[in-house]
Amino acid sequence: MFTSSGRPLCIIGNVVDAQGQESLKSILVRNGRIVEIQNGKGPFDLPDLILLELADEEVVFPGLINLHVHSEYNVFPIWRSPAVWSNRFQWRNNDQYIRDIKNFKEYIDAGWKQESFEFIESVLRAPAADNWPPLTKAERATAMREVLKLHGIVTELQAVAGGTTLVQQTIRLEDDGKLPNFIIRDTTDPGELGIPQTQKVFSVVDFVRPAPNFDVPSAPAQANADTSNWPMMHHPGLADFLNSVQEGNSRYYACIAHIAEGRSGYLQQGNPDGFSRREFKEFRRALSQLSNARFIKTANLTLTHACGLDYSDQDTLDFLRDNHISVVWSPVSNLILYRDTIPVKTLLDHGINVCLGSDWAPSGSKHVWDEFKFARHFCDALSLSIPDADLLAMMTQNPANALGSLKTGAIRPGYNADFFILQKQSAKQPALTALHTQDDRSVRCTIVNGRIVYGDNELFDRTLSVDYQRIPPSEGQVATQKVVSINSNLHFDLIKALSQVDLLMHRYTNTIVNQPWLQRTRMLSADDFVYQHYIKQLKTDFAELIR
Repeated sequence: MFTSSGRPLCIIGNVVDAQGQESLKSILVRNGRIVEIQNGKGPFDLPDLILLELADEEVVFPGLINLHVHSEYNVFPIWRSPAVWSNRFQWRNNDQYIRDIKNFKEYIDAGWKQESFEFIESVLRAPAADNWPPLTKAERATAMREVLKLHGIVTELQAVAGGTTLVQQTIRLEDDGKLPNFIIRDTTDPGELGIPQTQKVFSVVDFVRPAPNFDVPSAPAQANADTSNWPMMHHPGLADFLNSVQEGNSRYYACIAHIAEGRSGYLQQGNPDGFSRREFKEFRRALSQLSNARFIKTANLTLTHACGLDYSDQDTLDFLRDNHISVVWSPVSNLILYRDTIPVKTLLDHGINVCLGSDWAPSGSKHVWDEFKFARHFCDALSLSIPDADLLAMMTQNPANALGSLKTGAIRPGYNADFFILQKQSAKQPALTALHTQDDRSVRCTIVNGRIVYGDNELFDRTLSVDYQRIPPSEGQVATQKVVSINSNLHFDLIKALSQVDLLMHRYTNTIVNQPWLQRTRMLSADDFVYQHYIKQLKTDFAELIR
C-alpha cells in the first residue's frame, strides 16, 4: 500500500465504542499504528505533529471493513437483471449479463492490449501533437500499468468515500498477480494485516461449480428451474484450501470463499435452491475425507453469501459455530438477484460470527456503510431484534475476528490507525442513529494507515498541511466538496484518471454494444440518483415480498 504518513497524528474528539457510546479521547498515531489513547482532551507535544481536533458533532469510528467486495466493478453501471434467479450460475451465463457486464469487464482488463498504439497514447497522454512516435515494448508495459493504476485508485476511492479502510482483495480475486492497493488496505498483504509473511488470505470465488459439459439454463424463463440434479465439479480453489487445512493451515492464514449463493428458502419459505443446498453438503463431504480435518477450526474460514445452507438443521449451525466459520451477509445483492437471503437472526442467536459485505456495483451497495443501512431497514421490516451495535460489529470487529482476530476494527493501542470520522446532525444525536440515517456526504474524513486520505475540502484547507486533489464536478454536487490525498510518488491525476475511465467506457457502450445509456456509477451515493432510486425500488420489492 502506498498510503502512509511520516508525521505523527493526534485526533481529539468523541470516540465511538463497540456499544455506540461516545467519550472524549485523545488518540496518538505513529507509523500507521495507534500508540496511545488518553481520556479527555490532552494533546501530545511532539515535533511536526498533525493535530485534528473535532467539533462536538463529529465522532470517530474505527475504519469499516468489507470482506465481500469486487472492487474492480465499482466503475460499472447497475445491472438491470431480467429475472429473479435460483442461483449465481444462471445469471453468470445469461446473455444480457454477458453483454452488459462480463464482456465489458473483459474489455477493460484486456481490451487495451488489443487496441492500437494510437488509442493507448490518446488515453494516456494529453493531445500535444498530431503524430506521436510508436510506443516501445517497455513503454507499452508502462502504459498498461498506468491504466491498471488509474482503475485501481478510482475503484478504491469509492470505498474510502464511505468510511471503508480495509477490503477484500481489491482487483482480481484468486489472482496472485493482482494490482497493488494504493489508498486502502486489502487482504492480500500479510504485512498490512499483521500476519506471518509466509501466509496469505485466500479469496476464492467458488469451491464447486456445475460440470463444464453442462449447459446451465440461463434464460429468464428458466430462472426458477429445478437445479437439484445439476452435475457438480470441484473448483481448484477447494483442493487448495483443503490441502492447506490438511497441512495444519500452513499455506493460508484465512480463506474467504463464495459458496451456496442462491435462493435460501428463508423469505421464500420451503423453496431453497437445490444446487446451492448441495454445495455446502459437498464441501462438508470433501472436508470429512481429510485425516486432519480438525484443523478446520483454526482455518479462519469465511463463507460469502452461504444462502443455500440449511439453517433449520441444528447440525449445520453447530458445525459453523464449533469450527469458528464466519458468514458474510450481503442482503442487497441477495434480494435483488434471488429475492431471498440468510436468516441472520438465527445465526447470531447461535453464536455464529456474521459480517456485512457490499458485493459489487452491478447488484450491490455503494459501500459497506450503505449495506449497514439496508441491513437496518431489513431487520426493522421483519421485526428482528438486532441492535445497531451488532450491525456495527458486522463491519468492524466481526470481520477482524473472521480473519483471525486481527488488530483492526477497533480503536485500541497497538491497532491499525484506520478511522472514519462522521459529522452528525447535532452533538446530541446518538452516533449509531447518525450512522443509519445519514449518507456519505457526512463523511468528515477517512484515515488509512495514519494518513488522512479523503474528506471535506474545508477540513484540508483549514487544518491539514498536506497535498490533495479535488474531486471534479462531473462526480456531482456533494463530491465537489470532497478531496483526496494520494501519495505524490504515484504521479496520479484524479481528474485525468476519471476522464480516461469514462473515455474507455464510452467507447465500449457506444461503439461495441451500442448501449449509450450504460454509464459509470457516481462515486458517492449522495450524488448517485440512479443508485438511490434502485435502493428505493428494492425496499418496495422487499415490502411486497414479506407482505
